Amino acid sequence: MKTHNKLAVGIIMHKWLLHMMVIITLFTIAITPLHAQSPWYYNGVGPLNNTTSWGTNTDGTGGTLNDFTSGGRYFFIQNTTAVTLTGNWTVGNLLFGNAGGDSVIIGNHTTPVAPITFTLASGSAFVVNTARTVAVATPTAGNHKIVYQNATPISFGAIADPALELVFDNTTITTSSSSSFGNVSVINNANVNMSGAALLVRNLTVDAGSTLTAPIGSSSNYIGVKTGGIVTINGTLRAGRVGGLFTQSVAPFPTTAASAGSLLYQDAITQGTNLILGTSSTIDFNRGTSGQTGTQTINAINYANLSLTNSVLASNKQFATGNTNVTGLFSINLIGAATITTPSATSSVNIQPTGQFVINSATVFGTVTGNQRLFLRSSAAGTASLGVMAAGSSFFGSINVEKYIDGGFRRYRFLSHPFTVGQPLSEITGEIDVTGNTAGTTGISGQVVGTGLTPTPTNNPSAYYFNTATADGASPNDAGWLAFVDNTTITNWPRGRGIRVLVRGPKGQAATLDGTDATPTPVTLTLNGTANVGAVAVTMVNTATGLNLMGNPYASAVDIGAVLTATVPGTNIANVVYLRNPQTQSFITISPIPASYVIPAFSAFFVQALTATSLNYTESNKSTCSSCPTVFRTINNSSRVEISVTKNGLLYDNIVLNCNPNATKNYNKSTDAIKLMNNELSIYAITNDNVKVAAKTVNIASNITIPLGISLPNSYTSQTYLLQATDLALPAYNKVILHDKLTNTYTLLQLQDTIPITIDPANSKSIGNNRLELIIEN
Repeated sequence: MKTHNKLAVGIIMHKWLLHMMVIITLFTIAITPLHAQSPWYYNGVGPLNNTTSWGTNTDGTGGTLNDFTSGGRYFFIQNTTAVTLTGNWTVGNLLFGNAGGDSVIIGNHTTPVAPITFTLASGSAFVVNTARTVAVATPTAGNHKIVYQNATPISFGAIADPALELVFDNTTITTSSSSSFGNVSVINNANVNMSGAALLVRNLTVDAGSTLTAPIGSSSNYIGVKTGGIVTINGTLRAGRVGGLFTQSVAPFPTTAASAGSLLYQDAITQGTNLILGTSSTIDFNRGTSGQTGTQTINAINYANLSLTNSVLASNKQFATGNTNVTGLFSINLIGAATITTPSATSSVNIQPTGQFVINSATVFGTVTGNQRLFLRSSAAGTASLGVMAAGSSFFGSINVEKYIDGGFRRYRFLSHPFTVGQPLSEITGEIDVTGNTAGTTGISGQVVGTGLTPTPTNNPSAYYFNTATADGASPNDAGWLAFVDNTTITNWPRGRGIRVLVRGPKGQAATLDGTDATPTPVTLTLNGTANVGAVAVTMVNTATGLNLMGNPYASAVDIGAVLTATVPGTNIANVVYLRNPQTQSFITISPIPASYVIPAFSAFFVQALTATSLNYTESNKSTCSSCPTVFRTINNSSRVEISVTKNGLLYDNIVLNCNPNATKNYNKSTDAIKLMNNELSIYAITNDNVKVAAKTVNIASNITIPLGISLPNSYTSQTYLLQATDLALPAYNKVILHDKLTNTYTLLQLQDTIPITIDPANSKSIGNNRLELIIEN
């Protein structure tokens, strides 16, 4: 009975198991099509978005692909080394997904292929259903590359290629990728916004003309730079996090600290090695979008160009401790009541000699306990400047400006300063020796040295200001020159005025005070004060000769041609301006005053006032002056003759004849320019009423003869100069002839031709008012 029961039970169980096996088998057969993941392979030839370019075989042949959007499919891009997507390609979702969870795979997970460059052409749209993404397999060697030329970023899944390269090529695109890449490049004027990204890179490059907006706002956004990685910026990088451009030596990595920078380095920063800012690069510290009101730190490093901006909301800036250097343009364009705080007294913000600082908005540039740490540096390469400042912008406290003066000779310099109030000589006596005595006399022994001035056996003065009221136009020493008697008085070097200072190398240089060493070394003057910003008006005096020694009032090159033209030459001022060439100690006469004539910062010039008037400067008069050690002219006049005298390539003097049918042969204060005599050679015209002039208006309607005078100190030996017609703008029927009475020669002047002339002070016929004359024949 028991055996029988067991047998019966066994039979029943066997039948039940057979029944379940059938059911399971049928179920398995029924669901197999639902589980099937259909791989398709690109054939490497046709368009990616064409179904005929895909097959079920690994070489891209076989099978018929009806569409890209049905479920249960995934696509391997292989059998090529480069492929470009044009037009639209939309890939649908998988039903159950594949091993990588992705719909499109660049390369192959199971059988690696050679590196592939996948380019998304401009105007193309590559859309993968949001439930699936794009994967990147490991290549056999090298790395895969994705080139964006369109505006739609890829959503990445698994990236098995650690060296995957992304290239953003001439596209404007916003991406918030959170993946890890090898190299990322922004090229060909691309504009890439990664402000919402959190990604890791090995190397990052932004080419000239391109812009990358780095992470901002949320503390979870960053660009992490892996160990050994390099960031190279030749275009513009916008940094928006509170910590500024970068945070270095981040560990653990990555960090999401709100105080960190936009670039998070695993390594320590070594500028020029793993952080390279090219000569055309701009780092823009930008904040002020929603929730971004915290003060942003500006990293203390070397910048080519530096920009401080904000958007929508005001956001303050502060410089990090250390030295911040800018070699190009430092621009500020901040909205709202934004304040910039400078570093501690042990740090500085340095605009390097080739740089310029501009404020394009009503921004306050702050101070640290009254000690401004902004420096405008100067060297043989140039002098940094304050460019055009927007209305309402301001400095609190003072700035430091420098002026490099080359060596090689002891010469008087005409200097100005860019500050709002008069300056004492103590601003420069720290760098150079300035001599003088309390009486302000020359050549009188026993005089008491002036306060703060360098004592010498004679205590003769070496710094002068110009007093128009006492000027008499005498040669060689005009009575308008008055000596500084100390280095403390501020009234004698007021705003917008010039002074004359003998520069003989740096303070204390041996044997330069007495001239034993006539080749002093270069020196850099450093001045501190509150810089002129906005309109500046400087009054002039029209007593005596009316000559006023005016100074450039800005820490910038300035177009005095525009300033003087607005002052109405011929009515309020004489139609002439005089500048000093320090190399030859000669005056350069410019007449008539051109519409544009640029002079460098810290320079001074003579103007002759005809009435009580003023020079009115505005920010718009600021200019650039990359190659004007003295001055340069930017226009030609239509009817004029200019004769220049040179020696060894240096300009020693010039004389100008301006044609005017109403001109008379006598001196006319409104149209002619009196001669300011030089230390060495002087050449001038002589009017009928025996006035020496550097510029003369003449009537060339008929033949005229203009006597020329020559002056050379008796201490000089015989000298040979070259006369040259540097401007000869006359009607074709006019001829200009130089008559040399000493040699009895007549020479027809041709533009730029040179005529040697030997002058010997020991020969009375060689100098004076009766050797040379110009004949203009009609």
